[in-house]
Amino acid sequence: MCKLDYNQLKRLLLRTIGESGTADSIELVEKLSVVEGGRFEVHAVRMALVRYYRQGLLRRERAGGQFRYTLTNRGIARLRWLEEQTKEAY
Repeated sequence: MCKLDYNQLKRLLLRTIGESGTADSIELVEKLSVVEGGRFEVHAVRMALVRYYRQGLLRRERAGGQFRYTLTNRGIARLRWLEEQTKEAY
C-alpha cells in the first residue's frame, strides 16, 4: 500500500468520494491507484471507510453486495478542515 499518514489517507479518500459523489471500495482503489500512482490494498481502504463511517464522516448504502459511500455534512466539514491544514503546512 502507498505510505500515507492517517490524515493524508483521510483527506485523499474523502476528496475522492466528494468528487465522484458516491463510490464503493473497489472504485476507490482503482481511482487512487491511477491518480496517486501507488498501489492501494482493498482491505486497508475498506477498514478506513468503516472508521470514517463510524466517525460520521460518511453515509453508506448497500448496493449489489457492496457498500456505496457518500460524504455527510460532517465529512464535508472535515475535508475542508483537512484541506486548510494542508495549505497551512506549505
